[in-house]
Amino acid sequence: MKASLQWMNEYVPVDMNRPAQELADELTQAGIPVEDVIAMDNGIKKIYTGKIVEITKHPDADKLQVCQVECLTEEGEPVTKQIVTAATNVAVGQIVPVAYHKSRLADGTEIKKGKLRGVVSEGMFCSVAEFGISSDLVLPEEAQGIYIFPENTPIGLDVKDVLGLNDTVYEFELTANRADCFSMVGLSREFGIMTNQKALFPVIMVNENGESIEGKASVSIEADDLCTRFTARVVTDVKVEPSPLWIQNRLRNSGIRPINNVVDVTNYVMLELGQPMHAYDYDHVKGHQLVARRAKNGEVLVTLDGSERELNDSMLIIADTERPVGVAGIMGGFDSEVTNETTTVLFEAAVFNGPSIRRTSKALGMRSEASGRFERGVNHKYTAYAIDRAAQLLQQICPTCKVDVGVIDVYKNPVEQHTVTFTAEQINDYLGTNIEKDEMVRILTALEFVVTEDGDKLSALVPTWRGDVTVMPDIAEEVARIYNYDNIKPTIPVAVLSSGGMTPKKALTKEVTHALAKLGMTQIITFSFMHKDGLTNMMLPEVDSRYTAIPILNPISEEFPYMRTTLVPAVIEAAKRNIAQQNKDLWLFETANVYEPKALPLTEVPHERPMACGILMGKANQAGWNQAERTTDFYDVKGIVDALLAELGVTSYEINRGTEPYFHPGVSAQYVVDGKMIAQYGELHPQVSKNFDLPGKVYMFEIDLEAVLSLTIPAFRYTSFSKFPGTSRDLAIVAPVSVSSGEILSIIKEHGGEYLENASIFDVYEGEHIEAGYRSLAYNLQFRSMEGTLNDEDIDGNIQAIIDALAEINCKLR
Repeated sequence: MKASLQWMNEYVPVDMNRPAQELADELTQAGIPVEDVIAMDNGIKKIYTGKIVEITKHPDADKLQVCQVECLTEEGEPVTKQIVTAATNVAVGQIVPVAYHKSRLADGTEIKKGKLRGVVSEGMFCSVAEFGISSDLVLPEEAQGIYIFPENTPIGLDVKDVLGLNDTVYEFELTANRADCFSMVGLSREFGIMTNQKALFPVIMVNENGESIEGKASVSIEADDLCTRFTARVVTDVKVEPSPLWIQNRLRNSGIRPINNVVDVTNYVMLELGQPMHAYDYDHVKGHQLVARRAKNGEVLVTLDGSERELNDSMLIIADTERPVGVAGIMGGFDSEVTNETTTVLFEAAVFNGPSIRRTSKALGMRSEASGRFERGVNHKYTAYAIDRAAQLLQQICPTCKVDVGVIDVYKNPVEQHTVTFTAEQINDYLGTNIEKDEMVRILTALEFVVTEDGDKLSALVPTWRGDVTVMPDIAEEVARIYNYDNIKPTIPVAVLSSGGMTPKKALTKEVTHALAKLGMTQIITFSFMHKDGLTNMMLPEVDSRYTAIPILNPISEEFPYMRTTLVPAVIEAAKRNIAQQNKDLWLFETANVYEPKALPLTEVPHERPMACGILMGKANQAGWNQAERTTDFYDVKGIVDALLAELGVTSYEINRGTEPYFHPGVSAQYVVDGKMIAQYGELHPQVSKNFDLPGKVYMFEIDLEAVLSLTIPAFRYTSFSKFPGTSRDLAIVAPVSVSSGEILSIIKEHGGEYLENASIFDVYEGEHIEAGYRSLAYNLQFRSMEGTLNDEDIDGNIQAIIDALAEINCKLR
C-alpha cells in the first residue's frame, strides 16, 4: 500500500517540514510498518510549463523542428524560448514541459543551452521518462514522445507542482489483519491518533438529478455464502475523458495507472475508502441486471487484460442475464468495460468472501489491487458510502452527468458490531505492564472503540472497520501499540510448556530413514520439483496419473516447472551427478513426499504422499585380503527391502511380478498386502538406463510409506518354541514357466497343514530331461509339532494335498 502525504494532509494536518522518516518511524512503532519513504520528485529541478506558439523546420536537419515557446522566467516575467526538438508529437498551442538552462532530469542529466546543427536551443522538451515516471503509470500514448499537459494548464508552473511530484509517498508493508489501513481514510485515522489530532473525512453528498433507478437496473445475490452485500448506482450523460491532473497524480503516486475519468473514480474511491468498485458500460450489461453467483464449469470470460479465463463452479462471478461480466473482486470483463463511447455507467460495490477471492485469484493467476483488499476483508459499512462517493466524484469532474435517484442495496444479513469484554488487570497481566485503567479507556476511545464500564469490567464496542479485533489479546495489542512499546519494560513471560511429539507419518519416515542408513545406504535430499521429461524417460505411458502434476507459477528454473509426483527421476539425477564426479559405487536413498492433486487447476491442498526411493549400482564392496570384489545385484536390492519391511514389522505379504514400465521385465517384484502394493523393486529397464545415461546395471526400489502406515501390524509377542525335533521334505515340482514360484509357495502354505513351519525354494533347473516350456523348482518344507515328534503319517496327507492342488495349475512332481 502506497500513501501520499499530500493526500493525507487533506484529512489530517501533516507537518510537511518535518523529516518524513521521523513520522515513518512513529507509524512503524505503532504497528503500521513503513517499508520505504519515496521522494516523488526524483531530484528534478527547473522544469516548467510552456506554450508552443510557433513551429518551423530546422534549416539543416529534416528530423528537427524549431519551436518558439511562451514561458516565464524564474522571476515570473514573460519570455519566449527557442527549443530545437526531434519530437514528432508537438503542435502549436500545446502546453509542454520545458527544461531550462541548468535544469536537472531524473537520471541526473543537467540540461544546458546550446546549438543543434547550428541553431540555438535554450533547453529541451521532456517526456515522462525525464521526470522519473514509469511508463507503466501512464497511458501508452502518453509514454511516447513529449508529455502534453491539459490545454488549460497555466504556463510557468513547476512541473513538480503540476504532476504532484512535490510529494512524499510512504510504502507500507502492512500485516494481513490490518485491512482498515489499506485506505487513505484508515491510514489518516492512525496518523491522527499518533499526532493527537482528529482526522476529518470528506462529506459525501450526491445530487440525484437524474431519473429514478427503479426499473432501470437490478442486482441480486445467488451465492449468499460468498457475497454478503451488493450495491449499485446508475449515472447517465457521462462524457468519458481523461481525469483532472489532481486525480491522475494521486493515482500515479499510489502506484495505479490513470485510464479515464470513470475508471479513475473507482480506483480513487478504492484507495480513499478501501472499498473496491467496478464500473460497467450500462448499455453492454444484458438485461441491465447483475447477479453474484458461482460460475458454471467451463464458462469462459475475457477479462480486461485481454486474457481468456476458463471458470469453474468454485469461483464467484458477476454475471448479467446471459454471461459472466466479471470475476468477482478481481477483474471485470472486456465486453462490458467503460470506453470512450460509454454514456451511461453502472457502478457496483460489494462485499465478497475473502478466502474465496484468494482461491480464485491463485487458480486464475490474477492478482489486483481489489483482490488484495477483498482477501483481507472490507468494511461492510463503507460499501454504501463508496458507491455514493463515486457518484459524487464523477459529478464533480464531469458536470454533464446525471445521477439517477436511488441506490440498489441488497444486504440480507447486516453485520452486527461485536463487543469485547475484559478488565484492566487482564490487560496488564497479558502485557506485563501497570497501565492505569483510565489510560486504557483513553487509548481505546481515541481508536474509536466505544468503552463502557461496569465496576472493574470494561466492554469495548469494536468499530466496523476493525474486524481483526475479536478477543482480549487483540485489545491488549491496541493498548500496547498506542501506549508505545518503548514504554513497556521487558519481563519474563509465564509459559505453560508441554512436551512435543511426532505425527505417525513423521515418525515412520524417521524410522525408515534410520533403518536404510543402518543397512549401508546414504541419504540424499533433492528438490520437491520435477520436469515431465523425467517421467517420459521412465517410459511411463501418457495416461499414467503421475503426469497429472501441479504446475508452479514461479519455478526456480525451467528445469523444475512441476511439483514431483514420484521420487525416481530426482534420485536418478542425483546418481548421475555422483557419477560425473567419478563416484560410481552408489547406494543412495531419499525419504520425502510426492504431491498428488485431486484436480487441476488446484481448488484444494494436494495430497502429500510419503515415499522412500533408493538406487543401487556399482560395487557392493571393495576387494580385500579376505573377500573378493562383488558387483551390486538384484538380491542386494531385495535384501534391502526385505530387511526394511522386517524392521517395520511387515512380514506377511505376497510377492508378485513387477509391472512398472521402468523396471526390467522379469527382474522386478511387488510386495502386496491385502491387495495394496506397499513396495516394488528391481533392475532398471535398459532403455530407461540409456535415457538417463546411466552405465551398467542399476537397481531401484520404491516404498509407499502411507500404505505401510495404513497396515495393522501386530505387536511383537513372545511364543514358546517346540522342544521336539522337526522333520523336512523336499519337493521337486515341474511347473510351466508361466507359473511363478510365489504361486507355488502360496499353495504349499495353504495346504501344508498346522505343522508346516517354513517353506522355501532352493533350486531352479531348466534344460535336459525337462520338457520345453517347463522348469523344475525344488522346495524344502519344514514341519514341527509343539506336542510331540512327528512321523510320516502326520504329514503324508498334507504332502498329498499339496501335490493335488499343484496338479490343478498343471504342476507335477518331478
